[in-house]
Amino acid sequence: MTPWIIAAICCAGGGFIAWGSAHLRLRWPLAILSLLLAAISIQLLLAAQGREGFHDLAALVAQTFTVLPALVGVLTGLVLARLGRQRMAWRGIAGAVAGLGLLVAAVGVAATLLL
Repeated sequence: MTPWIIAAICCAGGGFIAWGSAHLRLRWPLAILSLLLAAISIQLLLAAQGREGFHDLAALVAQTFTVLPALVGVLTGLVLARLGRQRMAWRGIAGAVAGLGLLVAAVGVAATLLL
């Protein structure tokens, strides 16, 4: 499977989960997705940093074609939900976890791309 198909699936999946969470007013699907993206992003960052100066370029490619498109999809899904007058509730523990997870994932992607 080509990386572009994987990127498109990750983008569509992230967008669907974000839009669906806002549409159904459920906070936990986006919170779980954000935690998964944060964990994957950190693992790929650590792999890209490597040991003893050897960087894993496959981790850089994986970060670019999985986590980054998923974050773009989440942002797109939230924007589309907002345009449809369906707001995502960021209050409470689930909203805070979702926001923090998305922030950690974005920082992980940015740090990996800056290596």
